Amino acid sequence: MGVSGGADVVGGKTTSIGKAGEVPAGHGPNGPYLVPVLTSRQQLILRLGIAFWFLTLAFFWSWWLRPEHIGHLGPFAFATIVLAWLTLMPMYFLLNVHASRKSSKLHTIPKRSRVAMVVTKAPSEPFAVVQRTLEAMLAQDYPHDTWLADEDPTEATVRWCDAHGVLISTRRGREDYHRKTWPRRTRCKEGNLAFFYDHYGYERYDFVAQMDADHVPTPTYLREILYPFADPGVGYVSAPSICDNNANESWAARGRLFVEGMLHGPLQSGYTASGAPLCIGSHYAVRTRALREAGGLGPELAEDHSTSMLINAAGWRGVHAIDAIANGDGPQTFADLITQEFQWSRSLTTILLEYTPAYLSKLSPRLRRQFVFCQLWYPMFALFAMATYAMPIYALLSGNNFANVTYPDFLFYYMPSAGIPIALVIFLKRLGLSRPFSAKAISWEGTLFHLFARWPWVMAGTLASVRDYLTKSFVDFRVTPKGSGPKHLLPARVIVPYALLAVGASLPVLLVEHPSRAFGFYWFAAFNATIYGLLVVVIVGKHLTENKISLRKNIGKFALQGSLAAVAILIPLAGFYDRGLQGIYGLQQGAGLHIVKVTYPVSGAGRGELGSQRFRFDLGWGE
Repeated sequence: MGVSGGADVVGGKTTSIGKAGEVPAGHGPNGPYLVPVLTSRQQLILRLGIAFWFLTLAFFWSWWLRPEHIGHLGPFAFATIVLAWLTLMPMYFLLNVHASRKSSKLHTIPKRSRVAMVVTKAPSEPFAVVQRTLEAMLAQDYPHDTWLADEDPTEATVRWCDAHGVLISTRRGREDYHRKTWPRRTRCKEGNLAFFYDHYGYERYDFVAQMDADHVPTPTYLREILYPFADPGVGYVSAPSICDNNANESWAARGRLFVEGMLHGPLQSGYTASGAPLCIGSHYAVRTRALREAGGLGPELAEDHSTSMLINAAGWRGVHAIDAIANGDGPQTFADLITQEFQWSRSLTTILLEYTPAYLSKLSPRLRRQFVFCQLWYPMFALFAMATYAMPIYALLSGNNFANVTYPDFLFYYMPSAGIPIALVIFLKRLGLSRPFSAKAISWEGTLFHLFARWPWVMAGTLASVRDYLTKSFVDFRVTPKGSGPKHLLPARVIVPYALLAVGASLPVLLVEHPSRAFGFYWFAAFNATIYGLLVVVIVGKHLTENKISLRKNIGKFALQGSLAAVAILIPLAGFYDRGLQGIYGLQQGAGLHIVKVTYPVSGAGRGELGSQRFRFDLGWGE
């Protein structure tokens, strides 16, 4: 019998016992524990690129902050804060990446170290999914014990594990591991793994690599993720979370995959050099002594993030194993994608509000800044995304520009500082640092997901967390479905927010006839609205084609969703048709090249009233 509900286990292989010797931090018997990810030449190119970027930032900001550009202080300050955020994000990335480090492979853990791999399984996850992962774990080229932490193992699961030497840990029937709150929380991976560590992990093993059910490790995965533990000061090791098994079948999976490629490669390696790499829940490894001293796995759905914080607060360090590769499933549908965004933003905000204050004093100033910034990233991202959506609407309703500058001048000064970070990301990708290697630096999936689809649900998750904190309410988590795809259309609540955003951006375009000096924002508002309308079309259309859903069985819902998509795209297009020329006329001011000219009917000649103006294409050069 391979099930272990108590302290006894039968079956499986046991590795030899040993303990790592103490070695001075930073250097081992064969040299430094960490080595640069980039070669000297690559570092030089990157640093020259960053230096040039700083020059372009000085070029832009010295122009933007000129006193004569301030018309109304409030709108100017608001736009300046948004632009500062757009500057801060690539700066944060590049300043971390330029000094990326990884573990030297000249050092290994002691040969007698006790090692285990454990994969978690929830009742909703088919055994066929976890079986692939278990088979890959058994095929590792490093000796270890293989464990399945199953919430409710079936007899068939037990028989398979017995036949393959896999040990089983289960908290089934243990109410003390089904608590409503952390630690040992019910319906949560933390509670499942807490049982494993309390009964087996801490006493039997020095190092444990833990996997999600769908993440299949490559044969060298375990060896790669163990290299950093040669440094006795390392308490945990993160690894790239690559969710690409279904990338060819799901645009939602590609959207997340492409956007996060730089996070799982160079940014995490940058944290290794000067901060704290963040464990990603799909898979990471711990030194059991460090985890025990930290008090066990951290709270919340984002237990990976909180565990990273707790282990650092206990005085240990982390390293990112950029070459420890495991491939998992991305979100099957757009609904799964936004559920993840909602839950993760909610969980990280909850960690910030409820748990982080107790650990800040135990962290160095640098780590305090990093963890607080990472936990604030979701709320700030949502706020600034909402701000960029609202800016054209405000300009049209108020009739005010945000600054006394022309659009061509703005592009001239701003575009160099915006383009160089993109070029540097492409450079890093061509060096093979993206995880996965195939992640695109620029893609339509990533653009729609990150810039338009993501923020409403991040905002909802953040607000839900604040409400939970104030009301002390309890939240259950939803496990992202794995296995067979959906058979039905998406629920309307997934689509309606984007249709409302499309209509909301269109109405000022259609209804505001006298925007004073803010003509150009007709075009920006209509463009915003059109993108959200296209997003609705993509969500509905891709869900149908990717999942081969029968329209005959879903004709009522499809009629509703088709109508929403039509409204979401036709109203913005009506805005373009009605105000597009006026918008271009406003944007071209100061350009020298006039695409649109204004004429006056005879009855209104000389009056200069907007209502008497007519706009028409004229591709001649200006005076």
